[in-house]
Parts: sequence; C-alpha cells; structure tokens
Amino acid sequence: MLGISQSMTKLSGVLESTRVLGGPLRVHLMKNKLNCAESRKSSTDGDDPSIHGLDPKIYTTPTGSVSSYSVPDGAVPNGTVSTSNSWPENEPRPKGLGLIHCTLQHFPVRKRLRVNVLKIEGLAGDLKPELELQPFCKVNLLPGKSSKAQISFVKRGRDAVFNQEFFFDGVPLEELDSKILQIEVLHSSNQKLQKDIEIGEITVPLRDLTQLHSKKEVKIVEELKHKVCGKKAGKINLTTCVSNGVLTVNIIKVEDLPKWGFIGAPDVCVRVTVNQESGKLQNQVKQSRVMKSTCSAVYKESIAFLIQGKMNDLLKTQVIVSVHDFNRTVTGDDVIGSEMIESDFRTVTGDDVIGSVYFGCKESEKAEADQWKSTIEHQGKEIKGTHHLKPPNSGNPDVHVSEAHSDSEE
Repeated sequence: MLGISQSMTKLSGVLESTRVLGGPLRVHLMKNKLNCAESRKSSTDGDDPSIHGLDPKIYTTPTGSVSSYSVPDGAVPNGTVSTSNSWPENEPRPKGLGLIHCTLQHFPVRKRLRVNVLKIEGLAGDLKPELELQPFCKVNLLPGKSSKAQISFVKRGRDAVFNQEFFFDGVPLEELDSKILQIEVLHSSNQKLQKDIEIGEITVPLRDLTQLHSKKEVKIVEELKHKVCGKKAGKINLTTCVSNGVLTVNIIKVEDLPKWGFIGAPDVCVRVTVNQESGKLQNQVKQSRVMKSTCSAVYKESIAFLIQGKMNDLLKTQVIVSVHDFNRTVTGDDVIGSEMIESDFRTVTGDDVIGSVYFGCKESEKAEADQWKSTIEHQGKEIKGTHHLKPPNSGNPDVHVSEAHSDSEE
C-alpha cells in the first residue's frame, strides 16, 4: 500500500508540473519524444535481440522466408508494362514504310495454311506525320481459284497490333511451293465516297520457307514496299548518239508515271549510268534536274559520257537510264523504273526498281535492240526511241525466319 501511495504522489506531481509549464504544449512535446523513441526502436528491429535482453530464439526471423506476394519475372517497375508496339528509345525507328510481323504454319493433313498477322511497326515512317492512320490488312494467297483477299480489323496508329489469324484451305503440301503470300496494308478512309489509301505491301514466295514442310511455325519480319501496278510503270522518250568517243543520251520526256496513293505525284529525276568492261572510266553516273510533283516531266536535257568508241567496246557497253522519285527517298524505295542497256547490269538498280528496259547484248525486246544497234552502227546520228519501263522480276524478299514450337494438328 505504501508503494501504491508513493506512485500516486509521483503521478500527481507530474500532472501538476505539466499544468504549470504550459499544459497541452508540454504533453505534445512528450508525445514527440515517445514517437522518436518508437522510431529508433523500429530502426533496430534487425539488430541482435540479445542486446535488448531478449531471447534470440523467439525473435529471430528465418532467412529462407518468402513473401506471400511474388512479383512476376516480367513485371516492370513503377507499374508500367512494355507493350508489343513500343519501340526502344535507343534504337532508330524504321525510315521506310514500316515493318510487318507475321507467322505462317502449314497443316498437311487438313491442307490448311494459317497466317497470323501480329503487328506493324513504324507504319509510313516519316510520311505525313499529321495524319492519324487507321490501318487494316488484306491477306491473299496467290495464285488460287478464289483470289479474294481476307480483310483484317481496322486498327489505329502507326504501331498497330493485330494478332489476327487467317486460314486458307485446300492447300496441299505439294502445291505449297507454288504459292505466294501477299499482304497489303491500307489506310481506312472515314469518308464513304473516298477510297482507302494504299500504303505498302509484302509478297513472300512460300518456296523460300522450307520450314513450312515440317509443320514448323515460321516468323517473318519484312519491310513494306510500294505496291506497283505492272502495266503503269510509265515510259521514257530519249535519243542516243555515239560520236568521237562520246556517248550522248538526250532525255526528252518521261510520262505516265504512277501516282502513289499515299505520297502523291513523284519528284522525278532521271539518272544515267554508263559502264564499259574494257574502258578505264567505269560506272560513270550523271543525273538530270528534279521535276517536282509530276507524272509527266519534259526535260529535253542531254547527258554526255566519254567512252571507248571501238565496235568491240560498244558491244560490251552497259547503260542504265533510271527514273527516280525523290519524294520517296524517305522510304528507302526511290527507283521508279530504269531503262537498261545490257541486262547483266540489272543489279545496279537494286530491289526497288519498278520498271526496266533492256538494250545491248541481252536485250529483252526488239525495239531496244534496234535502237542500240542503229546507235553503234550509225555513229554521229541521233537515234530516237520510246520505251515502256517494265517491272522487274519478283526477287526473294529479305525475310527473317525463326522456328517456333509446332502446334498440334488442328
């Protein structure tokens, strides 16, 4: 009882002192001290409990404990998730018409080909940045009895994710190599009477994808190219003349050039390349002035080259007259067509050629052969001719193939 009375006396003394020193203010300061003490205690939770006079066996946490909430391996900090259509900041975006990702798989029992269009990245590149694209795809398998293309859903943006499958039945294994996959990408117009705008396409010969014969799923990443109409590559009117070791190509006009739906009329430039196997001056390249935004450019411009004038040298002369669209240089696909003397020089124009005409040793048509023959046989005389810029043969596209896990037969 004596101890209890002493404790009550001390407590009354403390309360009296708080009243004298300011009451609530003093209590507030005491609470702050208690909070600081608690924070210091919490900061020592990881210390040895024996320091505080406690039994370590009771308070020691097992080292192998695992939280009940585990974060997935693919989780990204700050709650952000990397989307499939995002482009790495440190890597340059595609400068062409865009990259299309798709997978193919053939099922021989059902004679079915499955095409899965995954996504498109960097659609249209730097072209028309103010336009909000609404792309969709037309998927077709050529040739076929029913060549009607299958249409995808309309997406939004320049990095469009589709993840849409298309099936083509009646495709046996023995006919697989004769098929060509064609995927066109178009911009959907909001206006009813306005046509959809073609952006680009890819064509993939299935004979190049040998993995399809083993039921493997093949992934393709291909750059979109301009869709070219084979009968509308345009034509060029020019004259050729050889005199005293000088070859003169007089460009009169270029007409009926294709007008691209997404870009418009081309900025036309004519480039002439001359090569002689026995000559010291090989691969001479000169070009005309640029004619802005036109499908029919009148030049009347002469371009001259020093060459070997002997007949044997002239028979081995290689000349390319190529038509370029400087409005399309941003896409990396700027050659509209080329008129070529000597077909062995085809590789100079690259895979972006829309049309070519061949003269010389391996001429493709009689009109080109007659003009070049008259040029070298009647030196000093201008020989005039008009030639269509023909599309080149379809080459193998630059595809990237990776084998995925094969699915079970559907």
